[in-house]
Amino acid sequence: MKLVVLGLSLASSWGNGHATTYRALLRAFAARGHDVLFLEREMPWYAGEHRDLPDPGFCRLAYYDSVADLSRFDTEIAGADAVIVGSYVPEGVAVAHHVQRVARGVTAFYDIDTPVTLAKLGRGDFEYLSPAVIPDFDLYLSFTGGPTLRRLERDFGSPMARALYCSVDTDAYRPLDVPVRWDLSYLGTYSDDRQPTLTRLLIDVARARPERRFAIAGPQYPAAIDWPANVERIEHLPPVDHAAFYSASRFTLNVTRADMIAAGWSPSVRLFEAAACGTPIISDRWDGLDQLFAPDREIILADTTAEVIAALDRDARAMGRAARVHVLAAHGADTRAAELERHLTDAGRGMSMTHRTIRSLVAGGAGFIGSHLCRALLDRGEQVVCLDNLQTARPSNLRDLQGHPNFSFVEADVIDPLPDHVTGQRFDRIYNLACAASPPQYQADPEHTMLTSVVGTDRLLRLAETQGARFLLTSTSEVYGDPEHHPQREDYRGSVNCTGPRACYDEGKRAAEALSFDFARLRRAEVRVARIFNTYGPNMNPDDGRVVSNLICQALSGEPITIYGDGSQTRSFCYVSDLVAGLIALMDSEIDGLEPINLGNPNELTISELLDQVRAITGAQAPVTRLPLPIDDPRRRRPDIGRAQAVLGWQPRVGLAEGLSRTCAWFADELAAPGEPAVLSCAAE
Repeated sequence: MKLVVLGLSLASSWGNGHATTYRALLRAFAARGHDVLFLEREMPWYAGEHRDLPDPGFCRLAYYDSVADLSRFDTEIAGADAVIVGSYVPEGVAVAHHVQRVARGVTAFYDIDTPVTLAKLGRGDFEYLSPAVIPDFDLYLSFTGGPTLRRLERDFGSPMARALYCSVDTDAYRPLDVPVRWDLSYLGTYSDDRQPTLTRLLIDVARARPERRFAIAGPQYPAAIDWPANVERIEHLPPVDHAAFYSASRFTLNVTRADMIAAGWSPSVRLFEAAACGTPIISDRWDGLDQLFAPDREIILADTTAEVIAALDRDARAMGRAARVHVLAAHGADTRAAELERHLTDAGRGMSMTHRTIRSLVAGGAGFIGSHLCRALLDRGEQVVCLDNLQTARPSNLRDLQGHPNFSFVEADVIDPLPDHVTGQRFDRIYNLACAASPPQYQADPEHTMLTSVVGTDRLLRLAETQGARFLLTSTSEVYGDPEHHPQREDYRGSVNCTGPRACYDEGKRAAEALSFDFARLRRAEVRVARIFNTYGPNMNPDDGRVVSNLICQALSGEPITIYGDGSQTRSFCYVSDLVAGLIALMDSEIDGLEPINLGNPNELTISELLDQVRAITGAQAPVTRLPLPIDDPRRRRPDIGRAQAVLGWQPRVGLAEGLSRTCAWFADELAAPGEPAVLSCAAE
């Protein structure tokens, strides 16, 4: 994809968070193989010594000195697959008109301050955006999610409004081994509406606790402010020093603009940066914050000086680690770049269903993969109904989704007739993830497993047929059985023991595929089928019996580590965010629907090699207990993903070392969580 971005600044981070946002997002976007040109208006306050990234390397950077001067880049703008105009661009309305006149690809507005923008529009202040240009942008990308997206479509005529929250460069923002200098810090440019909160939650705290040390970094604070002696002022802190700043802080403070508090669902980039550095965060309150971070587990919410004073006496290092795990899994720049790619692709294909939000039903949505899929769909601006019987899923997987205005949960079993409040709704897309997926779980009730695959798939296909919805079945690599062909291609018919203890799952999924393809052949439903290979990541059930959760839980708990067989059997492990991206890409695709697609990581390793990596990450020294291989356990498993690469442009991006580190950190937090047992017994895969 060729992308042109006209933004406030990429070269200078002085006095604005736009540069940090663009740097992380566009670096990750370019890493996905896209060509990026950033056009920046020549402004004196972003020039000279304030340009701390004059040569970004990951994209081309050029300057223009007026709207008329933009014509020099008309060839680039006209030839781009997508052109994005950012908020606060000087003469932004004129720039928007120019882009909309010249561009032939998708045009988008990227609003890094949506509540402020809408407040300006309400006052008739059209500094960089006007109501007249919004409907002519194909896509409105917003730092603010929740109800604001519907308002942009309903009240301002945007054909397609999608949340594209800020993100963090997880390579640049990470815990550093530096001395702790401050008990509480704050990083942010001065703002009139933030200052009373900053005074209450930091300056007054500093006066009340003179033995504590504090820091406030950021420009434009009035000279008249009376700073306490124990508050260190840092006028400008370039992004290269942010990680050290946060790492030197026992706590850091998040303070939100008034318009963003009123709108809700408006996380700042500083929030994600601090969390990525593992620094415990104290924040003011606003709607949607508890959907991003779990209060008292991943973040502290405070309203008063006294609450901050009390928080400073806590040891919140575990909270900082938990928030870091969450950010790495959901708010890294690589995740956000994939979302941008999908939004631009959807806009280009006209998939916004003009003036209508996509509604998706996710059966099995409370499970490990399903909960991540629900979150990803919500982040795309879709309305999501999660259907689950909670037989093997954990309700805690939905903790950060409950309360989202576009999310609802229905407890029901797909074996039974679908409830009226499901069949009575309109769905554009139906994802079928309903079935226990680990051997101990699906073998515990084989009849239910088989019926879920066959009867449940039939019910959901009929719902798709009735509503004209696109249907996606999550099948499995188990349809290949103990494969005689390696790696496994979609045209391999498999070697399955149809009478063995795993047949309820293996044959159930094969029957579900057959039923789905019959519906497709008869044009009764538009069908997609994904064959999922081993997947891992946060939200796995610690005792679900899969090999990754088994090894990690036993390693962390100090139990003897169980290996089945001699450990030479192989698997290929795909991190959950990659798998979810593949499912969404498959659902988005315009394939004919009559062939399955493998989704998995083609990097194969033995179970013994996996154990070595888990031990290296956890530092576990526990002995190994070897047991016989389970019946029909596949000896080798590795997907051929050539078709996914060719048809979807998809391939895994999270390496095993990185994915295991994130997963181990998540399990460590689960093991230590209040109310959970300190030691979990995990069965083998």
